[in-house]
Amino acid sequence: MNRTFLRALHAPVARRLLTALALMCALPMLAQAQDAKKIYELSEVDALPKLSSPSYTSRLISEAYPDNLRRAGVGGAVQMELVVDASGKVDASQIDAVSTVPQLIEVAKQVAPKLEFTPAKVKGTAVKSRVVLPLVFKP
Repeated sequence: MNRTFLRALHAPVARRLLTALALMCALPMLAQAQDAKKIYELSEVDALPKLSSPSYTSRLISEAYPDNLRRAGVGGAVQMELVVDASGKVDASQIDAVSTVPQLIEVAKQVAPKLEFTPAKVKGTAVKSRVVLPLVFKP
């Protein structure tokens, strides 16, 4: 057979093989990038996120508690839903809160970004996760 014919025959095959090899190398990086964006629910993680310092959290809540509400004896809980990233920081753009005391919601939303967590883990790797946390304000 003619060598030129063989080269022409093998060139498309070689290109396909190189393309397949490049894709195989890129897939793990693509999967990792998608995982970085994913927000894991607590049921999907191996290790739950934890507040790094409950005493620091208590101090933040106490310092943020409005004096007028404290003097009036108004207390209550704010149910927070937060997204904690893989470094343990709260994503300030993803904070939801509900409470029977509306004035405490804004205070809780100011405290939440200052909270620090040990992040959730999946297969030993820190991941972004959703956290539900009650913040309790006592007069």
